[in-house]
Amino acid sequence: PPRHEMKYFPSLLKEQRGWGCFRKVLHTGLYSQLVAMEVPVGGDIGDETHTVDQTLLFTSGTGRATVAGKEQPIRAQDVVVVPAGTRHQFVNTGDVPLELVTVYAPAEHDAGTVHASKEEGDREEDAGRDEAPAWSRR
Repeated sequence: PPRHEMKYFPSLLKEQRGWGCFRKVLHTGLYSQLVAMEVPVGGDIGDETHTVDQTLLFTSGTGRATVAGKEQPIRAQDVVVVPAGTRHQFVNTGDVPLELVTVYAPAEHDAGTVHASKEEGDREEDAGRDEAPAWSRR
């Protein structure tokens, strides 16, 4: 389990952060997880449903959110909340990467996850190598 101490991320919500990868877990706690994502131009996060709540904070780019069948344009500085069990998809419709920071509660991914691409993430998840730590499911 994580140590009980403050984690500080200076300028985390800065526009055009340039993560250089599709998904990177920044912190995994007992009850939540902080993840950075960069969706390439023309890309998407995949049509999915989680068993955990997800809050997405968009920092750069433009896109389209589809949550429970409802579409919503999104852009930097927008926040979208996706309740557990809700089908959702986010698509980059702009000409720069769609960057975001997302909070899962509880954790959704392995604490050390870094995926260079959506395809790598899909392979890791399909193979069962990207599961939240057992100690995070409380």
